[in-house]
Amino acid sequence: MASFCPHCGAQAPDEARFCMKCGRERTPEREPTVQGPAAPPAASPGQPPVPPLAPPVAPPPPAFAPGGPSPVGAFFGRAFRGDWAGSAQAALWPVGLLVIAAVALAIPSYGQGSDVVVGFGDRMRISLALLLQSLGGGFEVSASGGSSPFGGGDSPFGSGGGDMGAEFSGGAALSLVPLTVTALWILALWIGVRVLRSRLRARATSPAVPGTPGLEAALRVALLVTVGVLVLGLFAQPSIQGVRISSSPVLAALGTLLISLAVAAGMLHRDDLAQWLAARPAALALVRATGTALRALAVVLVICSIAAFISIAQIDDLGDVSDVSDLGQADLSPLVVALLVLPNLGAMALGLGWGAPISFEASGSSTYGGGYQHQSFGLSELGDVTNSWAVVGALALGTVCALTVGVMAARRSSDRREQLLSAGIFLCLFLLLGALGGLGVKATGAASDLGGSGTGSAGVGLGMAEALLFGLLWVFAAAFLAPYLMQMAGARTGIVPEPQVPPGAFGPAPGALVPGALVPGAPVQAYPASAAPVQAPAAPEAPKEPPAPNDPPNPAVAAALPTATAAPGPTPTPPPGPTPGPAAAALYDPHTFQLGVQPAAAPAKSPRRAGIWVATIAGAFVIGGGVAAGVLLLQDNGGKDDRAGRDDKPAVSTEQPATSQAPTPAPSPTPSATPDRATDATPGTTPDATVPSGYRKAADPMGFSFVIPDVWSRQGVENGSQITYAGSTGAEHYLIGVIPDAGYTSYDNILNMEKHAEEDRKKQDYQRIDLRRNTFQGRPGAIWEYTYRDEGGRTMHGIDQSYVAEDGTEYTIYLVGQQDVWADLKRTYRTGLESWRLTN
Repeated sequence: MASFCPHCGAQAPDEARFCMKCGRERTPEREPTVQGPAAPPAASPGQPPVPPLAPPVAPPPPAFAPGGPSPVGAFFGRAFRGDWAGSAQAALWPVGLLVIAAVALAIPSYGQGSDVVVGFGDRMRISLALLLQSLGGGFEVSASGGSSPFGGGDSPFGSGGGDMGAEFSGGAALSLVPLTVTALWILALWIGVRVLRSRLRARATSPAVPGTPGLEAALRVALLVTVGVLVLGLFAQPSIQGVRISSSPVLAALGTLLISLAVAAGMLHRDDLAQWLAARPAALALVRATGTALRALAVVLVICSIAAFISIAQIDDLGDVSDVSDLGQADLSPLVVALLVLPNLGAMALGLGWGAPISFEASGSSTYGGGYQHQSFGLSELGDVTNSWAVVGALALGTVCALTVGVMAARRSSDRREQLLSAGIFLCLFLLLGALGGLGVKATGAASDLGGSGTGSAGVGLGMAEALLFGLLWVFAAAFLAPYLMQMAGARTGIVPEPQVPPGAFGPAPGALVPGALVPGAPVQAYPASAAPVQAPAAPEAPKEPPAPNDPPNPAVAAALPTATAAPGPTPTPPPGPTPGPAAAALYDPHTFQLGVQPAAAPAKSPRRAGIWVATIAGAFVIGGGVAAGVLLLQDNGGKDDRAGRDDKPAVSTEQPATSQAPTPAPSPTPSATPDRATDATPGTTPDATVPSGYRKAADPMGFSFVIPDVWSRQGVENGSQITYAGSTGAEHYLIGVIPDAGYTSYDNILNMEKHAEEDRKKQDYQRIDLRRNTFQGRPGAIWEYTYRDEGGRTMHGIDQSYVAEDGTEYTIYLVGQQDVWADLKRTYRTGLESWRLTN
C-alpha cells in the first residue's frame, strides 16, 4: 500500500524510510487501531434486534507540501543574493581601464589648433568607440544631408571637396581589433577577480554549497562588467555636425560577457573544476593541451612583437612614411599607434617568418567604372626592400618560435597525443589571431548632384591560406623534433620515455629465484614420463679457493647452487625446448666460461636509432631551408646573378669595348648595329630571328609583343589600359600603356606627367635626366628618363619611351627599377625596345 511523504507530498512505498524526492526521513505513521464492532447486546425476549454499527471513517490523507526550486533556479537565487559589493570592485578594474585609455587618447587636439571643431568630450567618445573594437564592437561612420565622412564643407574630418562634398551621403566602417587593449583588459579583469577570490576566502565563515560558489561569483562579475561596457558603448556614439559614429554596443556587450565569464569562472571555479576533471581523463587532456597552447602563444607573441617593434623603430623617416605626424601639433608618434596593435604586428611577423605573406587587397565599383588590386609582401619583398640578412633574420625568428612551441608542448604533455593536441590548438589560435589582427575598411557613397554612387573596400592582413599551410609544416615538424632534441640535451619528457633495462640483463636481482635452480626445502617438479630420465650428477665439490675479489657476490646464485649437505637424488631432465631467456643466461659462475656470442642488449640500439632519425630530419630541414632561401634570393635578384658576368654593351661598339679577363680582339671599325643610347634604340631588320639567352618573347592580348627576362611574367591590367610585367619582387617592372585615340602628342603627355611627378610625395628628390622628342619605329614619340627616391628611401631609375601609332593609339613603354641594378636594366630595356612589335 502506498503512502505519502509528510514533507513534500511525494508518493512512496510503505517500507521506504526516506523520501525518494526530498531525501528526508519519513515519520512512521501509526495506523489507528480499529476495533471491531461491539457485539450487540443480546436482545431481551420480546424486544426488537439492535442494528449493527457503521464502519469507522478512514483519516484524511496528509496535505501536500509545496515543491522546492529547481537546481538552476536555486543557483540563480544564490547568485543574485550573493556579495555584489565585492563583484563590483572586481568589475571596476576592466571598466576603469577603458575609461582611462579613452581619456588619454582624447587629450591631444589632433591639429585642430584654436578652431576646435571636435571637443574633448567628442574625442573621448570617438576613442571609446575605437577601443571597444577590442571586445567585439564596431566603428561605423555615416553621413547624409550635406555632410561627408571623408571631407567637404565644414566636416570635422577635413575640408575640401567643393560643392560635391555638400551633396554627398554615405558611410564607412573600420575593422581593427587592437589586441594590445584586449590583452590589457583581460589582465585587469584577472587582477580584479583575483582580489575578489581573496576577499571571498577571508570572509568565508561557513562552508558553502560545493561546486557552485565560484560560478555564482563569476556570473555576478560578468554581468556587472557587461553592463558597464554596454553603458560605455551607448555613450561612445557621438553625432558631430551631421556625422554619426556608431560603436555597435550590443556586439561589444556580447563579446564582453563571453570573455569575462570565461576568465572569472576559470579563476573562481578552478578548484572545483580540477576535481571534476580528475575523473574525466579526456576532458583533462583537452584542458591541459589548451593551457599549454595559450602559454606557448603568449611567449611566441611576446618574442615576435618585440622583433616587430624594433624593426618598425628602425625605419627612417617613419613619420613621413605613415603621415601620422602630419596631424599637427598633436605630434602623435607612429610608435604609439604601433603599441596599440603590437600583438597584431607580432602575429604578422610570425606568419612572415614562417613564409606566409602579408596581403593587401583593394576593390571598388562605381557608376563610372571599377577595379581590383592585390599585392603581397613576403620574404622576397622583404629582401628587396632591405637586404638578404633580413630574410635570414625572419627565418631565424620563425625557427625560434616553432621550437619554442615544440619544447613547451613536450615539457608539459604527458604523452604524444596530448602534445599533438597542444600543437593543433596552438595552430588554431594562431590562425584566429591572424584573422582578427588585420585592418579592413569599407565605404559606400552617393553624390546626388552628379547622379553617381559607388562602393569600395580595402584590407591588409595575413594571407590565411599560406599561414595554414606553412603553420602546419612548422608547428608539427617542431612538435616531432622537440622531444628528441630535449632527450639529446639530457632532459626527460613524457613523450620519449627513458630507456628501461630489462630484468636480468646484468644478472638476477638479489633474492630473485633463478629458473632451473634448486632451492633447499622446495618440492621437486616431476616431468612427464616421455622425458628420458638420466642419472643425477654427483654433487659438485665445494670450491677450494674463494672467488676473486673483482667478482661481485650474488646471493641468489649462491643460494641456488647445491651444497655438500644436499641429499643426492634423481633429478629429472627437462624436455627439449627453446633456449633459456636472458635471465637464465646471465647466471654468474666464476668457474664457467660462457662460449658463443652473447646477444647485444636491445636498449643499446635505441639511442643510436633516435640519433639517426634526428640527424636525418635536421639535415632535411637544413637542406630544404637552404634550398628555399637560395630560391628566394635568386628570385629577389631577378636573375641578376646570371647577368652579372655579361657585359651591358652590344657585342660590337665603337665607344667602349667589352671587358673580360681573357684577351679579346680589337673592336671592328664597322659602325655599331645598335646605338649605345637606349633612348635612340631602333629595331633591326630581323629582331625576331633570335631571342637573347635569359629572355623570352611575350605576346600580349592588348596587341603588342616584346622580349622580357625569362623570370618575368604578366602581373595584370590596371585601369583597363596599363599592363604590368615584373619578376617575383615587383621592384623592377615594365608598365605598358595602351591608350586608343590619344588625340595628343607623346611629348605633350610626358610634359604633363612630369608636372605630376614633381608634386608627387611618393617621388621625392625628382631629377630629370632626359626629356626630348624622338622618332620610334618611324613614328613621332618622346623619351623621358629620371630618378627619384621612393617611400622606402631607395633611389629609383625610370625611363619611358612613348609614341603614337598610325591608328592614333599611344603606346608607352615604361621601365623602372633600383639605381643599383640599372646597368642590367638598361640592357633589358634596350632589348625590349629592339624587339617591340604591334601584333594587331
